[in-house]
Amino acid sequence: MHLKIIFIFISTLLLCNCSSTIQSRIDENPKMFATLTGTHKNAISKGRILKGMPMDAVYLAWGKPNGIKEGNINGKSVEKWRYSSHMPVWNQNIIYSDYHYYPHDYCGPFYNSTSVGYIPYTSAIVEFEKNKVTAWEQER
Repeated sequence: MHLKIIFIFISTLLLCNCSSTIQSRIDENPKMFATLTGTHKNAISKGRILKGMPMDAVYLAWGKPNGIKEGNINGKSVEKWRYSSHMPVWNQNIIYSDYHYYPHDYCGPFYNSTSVGYIPYTSAIVEFEKNKVTAWEQER
């Protein structure tokens, strides 16, 4: 039992340390942050994106994108950053069991089992032209 608790505690610490925050990205890149304007610094501290922001500012505000796509739109070179999130999906199964005794109540040979899984989806896209933000779309 104690080993389980220790394992859960260590796993939680490792997961917490893997996630990047705005402040941790700023602390890791002080020169990058110092080159930005006051307006951009203020937006970054609130996790916001502004039109005309450089790529470095978007990285500091939102972190590393999950995908990058380069291409041409109307003859202009464009780069798009895609950010993903995970959506919970609940699954409910009816299970048959030969084991008919349940500690709290007799439910018969059938019982429900509910589980949750997570599927990724695109939660935001930022579009850059000449390394500056031209447009973005974010799910609320």
